[in-house]
Amino acid sequence: MTSTLSPAVSSAVSAASSAVPDAAHGPFFAPRRLGHVNLWVDDLGRSEAFYRDVCGLNIEFWEPDLQATFLGTGHTPHDLGMMKTTGGVDRYGRNGLLQLPGTIGLAPGLNHLAWELENEAELVDAWRRLKVAGVPLDLTVDHQVAHSVYVFDPDRNYNEFYCDTVKDWRTVLNGEMELLTSVWDPAAQAPSAQGLYDDAPVLRHVEGAAVHPRRITHAVLVTAQFDAMLDFYTCIGGLRVVHREPGAAWLGANHAGYPYNLVLVEGDMAGYHHASFELADEASLDAALDALRERGIAPLRIVDMPGKRAFFLTDPDGQCSEWYVRREGFASVPRGAADAPWLV
Repeated sequence: MTSTLSPAVSSAVSAASSAVPDAAHGPFFAPRRLGHVNLWVDDLGRSEAFYRDVCGLNIEFWEPDLQATFLGTGHTPHDLGMMKTTGGVDRYGRNGLLQLPGTIGLAPGLNHLAWELENEAELVDAWRRLKVAGVPLDLTVDHQVAHSVYVFDPDRNYNEFYCDTVKDWRTVLNGEMELLTSVWDPAAQAPSAQGLYDDAPVLRHVEGAAVHPRRITHAVLVTAQFDAMLDFYTCIGGLRVVHREPGAAWLGANHAGYPYNLVLVEGDMAGYHHASFELADEASLDAALDALRERGIAPLRIVDMPGKRAFFLTDPDGQCSEWYVRREGFASVPRGAADAPWLV
């Protein structure tokens, strides 16, 4: 599900869709991995309880004035962000920044995908080259622990490309926070070439949760503009195709510990299908299924195939997530198969 956009933003997105630079000018961004997925939800408290108590994501920090909560496993400041739907009312960040226009977030669904870059110098370089290429960009912001550039893909999915600006992010983000986000000018000063991500993080374990994930690894998008979306995520997004089937492509970033970070699946309509969270091993998956059964929670779907073993859950808004163990190889997905997004 995608957000409803204002006419001005829709026009910019359409321009971006028709103006993806050719490969000679790209790729532009060079992400390390998918850092997080951010969702619109109708009831923050209800969704917090589900993703913490059932799914095992720790609540790291929250912004009451923005009506946003951020949960994770510890690999990044958050694996999953959630914001209360806007109800058509503008919501502001620091210093008067219109952070969430009331024209977006009218219903539960994907807010954005967030891609972690190596450092600020790479982010600023991509921003400069995209401006020269005439690709429409949206916000450039300072989140206190990260600098970010936002851009829409051809299906109007919102993408954040960001770099960490603080290594020990928990010294800045912890518990209830005042508004965090303000305007960032990428040209204001020389960017840092230092990578500030944490490659040896302290991971969170939520006692009593049914599921205990290690990290978010990838997201799955369904698209009716398969070629345009593939061009966007390889040329602008800087992902590489690591596997291809008719009507499906697995795309990877630069972090060697993640085999892929995005799967595009051809379908009749555009939409966010799910985010995928990796479990430690098959025993952890079995334990999660047992704990869910004890709570009377039935997975939406269970998949057991050579490439993975997984179960899918739906959150209080009906949004889907995958909890899985990776095996060897990739799925063989018949083109146009209705169940293809579950199998990739």
